[in-house]
Amino acid sequence: MKEKERLIIEAAMKLFARKGVSSTSIQEITNACGIPKGSFYFYFKSKDELLIKILEQFFSQLKKKTEQIGANYEDPKERFIKQLSVQLKEFLAHKEIFITQMHENLKENNEKIDSLLQNLRNDFFHFLTNNLKNIYGKSIDKYIADVNIIVQGIFFSFIQFLIFENRVRVDEEKLAKYILQTADDLVKGMLAKQNDPIIPAEIMTKMFNHSQSPSHPLNILNEIKEMSRSIIDDGQLNITIEVLEAEITAEKPRTPVIKGMLSNLHEYPELRYLANQLADYFQIK
Repeated sequence: MKEKERLIIEAAMKLFARKGVSSTSIQEITNACGIPKGSFYFYFKSKDELLIKILEQFFSQLKKKTEQIGANYEDPKERFIKQLSVQLKEFLAHKEIFITQMHENLKENNEKIDSLLQNLRNDFFHFLTNNLKNIYGKSIDKYIADVNIIVQGIFFSFIQFLIFENRVRVDEEKLAKYILQTADDLVKGMLAKQNDPIIPAEIMTKMFNHSQSPSHPLNILNEIKEMSRSIIDDGQLNITIEVLEAEITAEKPRTPVIKGMLSNLHEYPELRYLANQLADYFQIK
């Protein structure tokens, strides 16, 4: 990223958080950067394009860091704590994005922004679902939607509090452990009482699978391709990716073939999270 582009993004994030996107002019952004207004259009065609760049950059980094740290841990509880810590750190380090989303309807009249925010919501739902199932097993299937919603509520409530009460500082890993301990107590109580869930699991799963864009599996596959470049392999990984791509792009993808290829991907710890995302999309157990 070039220096002027970085300056524009940093200035815009601060102004968007303070004034809102619609109330911030391009002139104000360039004034804050100390550059001519014409320089803005060398990097961005519009304010919306700038906002999309900011969101894409943040979401991409968030996902990449979450996946990278997750690949280093086999124990599901330890992996979840480390990944949740990373996400807490990223949200708190980029509080302007969180504030902007809270104060303004970013997706209004912009399908690209709507899609980005929906994909973030989907990714976080699947991230929590995969981790909760890895930790608690099949016993949680009945309550997965309820637990997911409650854990999300705790996570984002703490972020909101820590952003707006900036005098308070917490250790992100300590907070992640606390959230997991709360989930432990929650699941233990649900399993002991065996009440009916408030939100049936199948309703939430269908809702999030339906809201995925048709190209979503290919986006995941592209991430797998990117990460595979740093993996030393005898050629089996490339064959697996080629077969997956052929099935995903086929008119009628064959679920058993995809399942077999995802099993191959699970041999690579750094690719397991992405393989699980594809499994969720195709509803493969």
